[in-house]
Amino acid sequence: MIRVLHGEDEYSSSEALAKIRASAGPEEVRDPNTTVFEGRSFKLSDVIGAAQVVPFMADRRVVIVYGALERMQKRDKSMGNEWRDLAEALNELPATTELVFVESVSLRENGLALKSVGPSARIQQFRRMRRPEFESWVRDRFVHYGASSTRDAVARIAWLAGSDVRLLDQEVKKLALYAGDREVTHHDVDLMVPDAREASIFAAVDAVLERRPAVAMKLLYALLSGGSSVSSILSMLARQVRLLILTIELKQQGVPQDELGKRIGLTNQYALDKTMRQSVSFGTDHLANIMRRLLAADLAIKQGEMDERLAVEILVGELSAA
Repeated sequence: MIRVLHGEDEYSSSEALAKIRASAGPEEVRDPNTTVFEGRSFKLSDVIGAAQVVPFMADRRVVIVYGALERMQKRDKSMGNEWRDLAEALNELPATTELVFVESVSLRENGLALKSVGPSARIQQFRRMRRPEFESWVRDRFVHYGASSTRDAVARIAWLAGSDVRLLDQEVKKLALYAGDREVTHHDVDLMVPDAREASIFAAVDAVLERRPAVAMKLLYALLSGGSSVSSILSMLARQVRLLILTIELKQQGVPQDELGKRIGLTNQYALDKTMRQSVSFGTDHLANIMRRLLAADLAIKQGEMDERLAVEILVGELSAA
């Protein structure tokens, strides 16, 4: 059997590969019946030679080849002429061998690489998930680990962990174990996910823009004592103000919310909903004034006119009380 696992979602690809390796037999005979080719120095004859070896005390042998089809697609001259005969060489494989090509990029459907493996090859593409698929995957992953979660928790963890599916899976598993029989909430996510400091910055930005000075100052001190830099706090404030200005202008143009999110670069539903709610409370003139004050504070710090901690304390206090 010839298989191709290709695409940018390395975690899902590696899970599929693990299942193929497990099909080779019990764990004690799996390694002796598995050959892996990585790097750029192996030849096609090496791969075919390994594929023709009879399985040892098992029903199947697994040969894994990394990166060869991607190099074929790019017409890498360093591969030599023998790879041109890949399609013919694959006809010599015994039925007891699983030959698996693993590629970290998506291969062209009608390109040379996929044509060379022949029509009988089993091809699986693992492309990077889009945001709706990403959040659906998180929900399914909670179910996989025997847990349930709120909609806010799903959106929150997807926003915090970004597009690193492997990291996300680890965090979902940890949250499922922590919550036990009860539903995972966004409070659990803030408590347990290491990147929750970034979420705290987001919460501090919310408090400033929503004019809650006591909360804003409390979160500011927590961030500073936790190691967040003044520059990162100012950057997050400036980013959210810019997003609000863009949101207000696009809403005035009648752009629907889904399209608006794409235009301003906010595909996470949790962050987009919060920005949409905040935009109702501000005018562009007020937000432009905040941007000018952020710039003035940044310049005062960089020019040595004011201590950075004092500058951000004064700024947050004034903005949140305005």
